[in-house]
Amino acid sequence: MKKFSCVKYIFISFSFVLFLGCSAIMTSIGNNKITNAINTYNSRGTTTDGTLELISGLDYAPDSQLGVTQYQKQYLEITGIKNNILNNKNFSHQDINALNLYLLTIEEFEKIHSKVPNIKIDYNDFNRSKIKINKIFEEFVLKDEKLYISRNQKIQNINYYKRMNKYLNSYVINSVILNLENDVIVNLYISSSFRSFSKLDYLVTNSLVHASDMNINRNLGNYVIFKGFKSYVTPNQKNYYIDFNFSNVYIRTLETREETKEDNKIFIARKKITLSGYYKIYSQNSSSYNKYFEFNETYSIRIKENNGTTLFDDEYDIIKNILEDKFSNLIRFDLTKQINVK
Repeated sequence: MKKFSCVKYIFISFSFVLFLGCSAIMTSIGNNKITNAINTYNSRGTTTDGTLELISGLDYAPDSQLGVTQYQKQYLEITGIKNNILNNKNFSHQDINALNLYLLTIEEFEKIHSKVPNIKIDYNDFNRSKIKINKIFEEFVLKDEKLYISRNQKIQNINYYKRMNKYLNSYVINSVILNLENDVIVNLYISSSFRSFSKLDYLVTNSLVHASDMNINRNLGNYVIFKGFKSYVTPNQKNYYIDFNFSNVYIRTLETREETKEDNKIFIARKKITLSGYYKIYSQNSSSYNKYFEFNETYSIRIKENNGTTLFDDEYDIIKNILEDKFSNLIRFDLTKQINVK
């Protein structure tokens, strides 16, 4: 019984020490965040980054009087700016950003308010102001130019409207965002006019097709959707077509050697596959142009003799996996960078 009590005491003591250690680490992290936030405020004033850093610091170190004082200071400052802006009749981007920062300052703090109950927020004023801000934001978005601007500008507006709507979830703003997203989405198709004459040539083309199938309907970013391999698609404002052609496809042996392990002979050949060519991009939004590409990959194959039986690595599968991986990376990371959408 005494032995059990001793073990229990040691366990409780260890848990308490561990808790104190973790608590000290959390407090240290919080204090560092608060210090960084204050430095940001002193150099740039109230900012989104600085406010988020300050609130995160209070989340880690809610007992920090320095953090509490700093938050109250910034809360009163951004509330005063908000009050002045709400008296205006017209609103600039700077006004919209300031109102959005006001929403962020309170909405993000509300998530940790229970940890820092001594900070008082006027939620009645906040709720009244939020209704007014919602109306201002909706009118701003509806008046903003949407037709005679470039695709890139439309995408910038989408991102801006999403930031504006983060704490409002306005149906009006969401509808505008959805319409703009439908307007800027581009479907990307690829094909190949390469004529195959050898088994390796066919393997290259089939690997491109399979890599396309692996990535079909993938969002490549910037509202470019990869739609896969197709023999031909008529280019238009919504459809982009990329044709692949290969100028060099060859395999070179770099080294051969023989090893003996446990009376078994192993013949090893180290090889290198090289593939180069270009792809041509077709679109109504820009003139077609060629983009050169090239990749190399080294691999090894083994031939093993064991008790009169010869075992070969499947070189076909090795090359197929290399090509599919290379083409897949090209589709995911390179194609969208080359699309010049105005």
